[in-house]
Amino acid sequence: MAEQKYPVGIESFEKLREYGMVYVDKTELIYRLVEKPAYIFLSRPRRFGKSLLLSTIAAFFEGRSDLFKGLAISRYVKDWVCHPIFHINFVNAYTDSEEGLTAILNAQISHWETLYGKNESELTPAQRFYGVIRRAVEQTGQRVVVLIDEYDKFLVATLDNPDLNSKFRAMLKPLYATLKAADPYIRFAMITGVTRFSQLSIFSDLNNLKDISLNKDYGTICGISETEIKNTLMPGVEALAHTMNITTQEAFLKLKENYNGYHFTRNCPDLYNPFSLLNTFEDREISDYWFASGTPAFLLKILRRMQGDVKDFFNTVVKAYSLAEISSYSTEPESLLFQTGYLTIKEYNEKRDTYTLAIPNEEVERGLMNGLLPIFAGKDRVVSESFMFDFISAVEKGDPERFLRLLQSFLADIPYDLSKNKPEIYFENNLYIIFKLVGFEIETEYRTSHGRIDIVVKTHDYIYVMELKLKGTAKSAIEQIDKQDYLLPFICDGRKLFKIGINFSPRTRNISRWIIADSTE
Repeated sequence: MAEQKYPVGIESFEKLREYGMVYVDKTELIYRLVEKPAYIFLSRPRRFGKSLLLSTIAAFFEGRSDLFKGLAISRYVKDWVCHPIFHINFVNAYTDSEEGLTAILNAQISHWETLYGKNESELTPAQRFYGVIRRAVEQTGQRVVVLIDEYDKFLVATLDNPDLNSKFRAMLKPLYATLKAADPYIRFAMITGVTRFSQLSIFSDLNNLKDISLNKDYGTICGISETEIKNTLMPGVEALAHTMNITTQEAFLKLKENYNGYHFTRNCPDLYNPFSLLNTFEDREISDYWFASGTPAFLLKILRRMQGDVKDFFNTVVKAYSLAEISSYSTEPESLLFQTGYLTIKEYNEKRDTYTLAIPNEEVERGLMNGLLPIFAGKDRVVSESFMFDFISAVEKGDPERFLRLLQSFLADIPYDLSKNKPEIYFENNLYIIFKLVGFEIETEYRTSHGRIDIVVKTHDYIYVMELKLKGTAKSAIEQIDKQDYLLPFICDGRKLFKIGINFSPRTRNISRWIIADSTE
């Protein structure tokens, strides 16, 4: 079995190539970007390969032909020209104060001033940036390349701090406006980030900036497709299958369920999260690598403001124009969740020019459910392992009496203020989150020809059809299941059916009574 070295945590194209690490060849797409002068903007979620992409482009413009041997771009380029590179990297910046931004700008520009000289009359970061660009062209005879990695790092990090966010905007606007002033000296510029902020001069001033974030021609420039796995990463799939003692086809299915499903443009092939995929091949273990690497504070802010049905929030329709940019996270939460990778495109309606957004895969779903449960249940800690074990066991063994008692106990100490508004929605949300969190298939408001079933849960051997009543009775809930023939869609399924009527008390904000019957009763 062939061994591969995986560039986990490696964002330098030079280091990747020199150490013989596996590289999914994106240089065909890169050549389309760099073959002529251009200003490019690309939005992609964190840890999706933006830094490696910029590092690869930098190596190209440095004339490092040795690093591109055997790659697609080597077929097109004959003359490799070295250009001055101005690479600003905000990825690991300290974002808690204005001093953090000042420090990183000063460090970057001071380095360039040692190469191309310093003019004491240039005082501000914007003036100094323009000065080194101009002097680099005068000294080398070649136009410069400007690469800005995570341009919005300071803005995304302070979405829940409007005052500091405003200060960062004021500091960054002149710097980005320099790109327009320095246009005669620039051969190529590319800016990456998580989102596109509409109130930043980078978009209003640079009228020649091409945003390829939703461009179908560049949909796969970040992320890994199944074709790329088969062409480049098959040893990783085979090693994973061997370690897990499963077939290669079964290993592919696990990878697909956990890390696939991203679409950043219309008609885009399924893409895998590269960070989780490469970590899985490195460790030979399925785990929630991307979500565990950090949950932005603003995401929890969004989740706390959620009202209504949880599943509807994560399966929503938005107008196409709203995906391109945001003005604030409070007014466009779905767009921000798309740009940050927690939602992805599932469908495009050309007639209405709308996108359907949904959770891309099981890794993201598990992470979101873990984040939602403390918010909806009012618990600071995660659910105990003993509760999860008992709950899963009861559901899998066809013991609804047991899992309903566990739910009743779980809901008993939830604070009143979390459930006082629309208690039936609150109850459905908690059930939806818990069942999803432990990995069961659950649908709420399940539509049939006779009506809508409140909750349907499916396991390998059982199907639970549940009807909820608020200020009603468990008996009336069972009668509704029978009257509306709610079991009919599942009669020929082969799994044992349970019909469950549940009464939810608005006074206790908990399950007050239930009636359980199997399909033969």
